[in-house]
Amino acid sequence: MKVMLLTHSFTPEISPPQRRWSIIADELGQLGHEVTVVTPKSNRIATKRQSRLLDNHYLKLQHYPSMRRSKTMLGKVLKHGVDAVLSVPAAFRGQKPDVIIATVPAIPTLIVGFVASRLRGVPLVVDLRDAWPDLLSESQVIKFRWVEPAISKIISFVVNKSDMLVTVTYGLAGKMERNGVKNVATITNGVETEREDLTVAQRDIDGEFHILYLGNIGRSQGLETVIRAMEYVPESVRLRIVGQGTEKSKLMSLAKDLGLDIDFQDPVYGQEVLENYSWADTCLVSLRPDWPSFNHTVPSKLYELLYLNQHVSGLVRGEAAEIIRDSEAGTVIEQDVPSLAAYINNLVANPGILRTDRRGTDWVRKHGSLRQAGREYAELLATVVDAYSKR
Repeated sequence: MKVMLLTHSFTPEISPPQRRWSIIADELGQLGHEVTVVTPKSNRIATKRQSRLLDNHYLKLQHYPSMRRSKTMLGKVLKHGVDAVLSVPAAFRGQKPDVIIATVPAIPTLIVGFVASRLRGVPLVVDLRDAWPDLLSESQVIKFRWVEPAISKIISFVVNKSDMLVTVTYGLAGKMERNGVKNVATITNGVETEREDLTVAQRDIDGEFHILYLGNIGRSQGLETVIRAMEYVPESVRLRIVGQGTEKSKLMSLAKDLGLDIDFQDPVYGQEVLENYSWADTCLVSLRPDWPSFNHTVPSKLYELLYLNQHVSGLVRGEAAEIIRDSEAGTVIEQDVPSLAAYINNLVANPGILRTDRRGTDWVRKHGSLRQAGREYAELLATVVDAYSKR
């Protein structure tokens, strides 16, 4: 089976879609399928591990030029739009595939995938990683009132016309089915559980209590609650926020105004991620509470934290909260300042709560293997191609 994947991020880039699709694509290849990835040209230098993936005969990358990354939301939207236009020639290059997969939330990629599938006469699978189009209206990322409804209608149209919609959470799948989408499947996010080289050293007790947030620092995370809660905890509690995003400067200003000494750091990769986990006593996973779509959103970082035996403090609801409770490797906290402050003070007084005894690791091996996701995708794609050929 010849599979074409349209994605705005792939190896050697480092991002949630890259982590998901590098493993799934590799697994598809090892199962005997050919995978062509249409993706922007990257300026990053591949690691040895990434190079081994890229050198496989079953994987072919068709690059196209890309705009530089932007820190603003408007800039990101513009980049995705321009990149999508530039990707069109690459999507029509080479042999005709048996199926096209378009990843979302890079919305223009969805449109290119739809057009390419129709003109090339092959089925379209939409890999929906976020709760679009609802999240588009909740976030109000598009300021012009008439634009957001138009984009939402385009998303709904393409999703309904696709041959299969794949969601990463069961809650989102159920919602899309209630909205009338007929062919829906769930293949969750996860990690490569077969990697034995990913280990995190346990931190020595030194009189301080360390809280880590590592990831995107945007409107979706609602980290203002975390900053304000630090006013009501002992000075021995240290908060480190690692990453980049549209809200970082606002959070830094808030911390300064409150007279708080919070350690803001730039994004890190590879071994430096593991070093930050070693620094932490607990790791935060946070999604703001006032966007309903986050009831069926699971941050991909959650799987990584659980697999690496980290204690998780979850400012989340819905499916993400259920995973934390089911894994018994963390705690779900009410998303307000008093509750979070009380929780932190309780952890400081009772550090035994932090013991996870690799329960998170065991849970992810059972429920969050990306290799297993690749095998599930192979079966699903075969079903889609077979059904399309019988029309």
